[in-house]
Amino acid sequence: MASSLVLAGCGTKKITSMLPSPIWDQKPYEENPEMLPVILPQKTLSMGAISRASWAKGNPIPRNMNKMLPVKYITVHHDGMSSFTNTSKSAAASRLETIRRSHLRRDGGRWGDIGYHFAIDPSGRLWEARPLAWQGAHVRARNEGNVGVVVLGNYERQAVNSTQQEAVLSTLQTLMSRFQVPVRRVLTHQEWAATACPGRSLQKVTSNLRNNVLQQS
Repeated sequence: MASSLVLAGCGTKKITSMLPSPIWDQKPYEENPEMLPVILPQKTLSMGAISRASWAKGNPIPRNMNKMLPVKYITVHHDGMSSFTNTSKSAAASRLETIRRSHLRRDGGRWGDIGYHFAIDPSGRLWEARPLAWQGAHVRARNEGNVGVVVLGNYERQAVNSTQQEAVLSTLQTLMSRFQVPVRRVLTHQEWAATACPGRSLQKVTSNLRNNVLQQS
């Protein structure tokens, strides 16, 4: 499956010549496949995130998703593709759409949407990805009650900038407060599974936030 793009999937340790290929697991939604997405509680809509509708060129597929269970974990990722430093809104939207399309091709088209719930771009903007009404698809066999936050870029190859660090902190603080998630349940992908995600730089930033900031928040 060669490609002219040299990208790394969030779920792999090495660079591959293919679109992102995370190892996420997800069971098909077993209720009415024609059911429309659940209206989210107001508390999940007030984070100031750019709406999914502003970037996604397709709707979620409810029959391929499970309803979200009570939130118990938050997991930090990078997208693991090429380095990404473009601060324009349009570039971030395009990158998110590329990831969404890649995820929909996984496992013969069994995926219902982009796997993450939120994304942070190089300018620190927060984007809504998969609606929180639906279980994510970002950590194999560990998606139940687990909110996925991805920082756009490859943090094995680049450093997390100060604006992104502030956005990661703010997002984690908000989610922790809103869903009463303790700091010990704020994890990175590599703390769940054998993967380089979220990259050395973002792993260091997340660990520092947990040890020195989130503990006191």
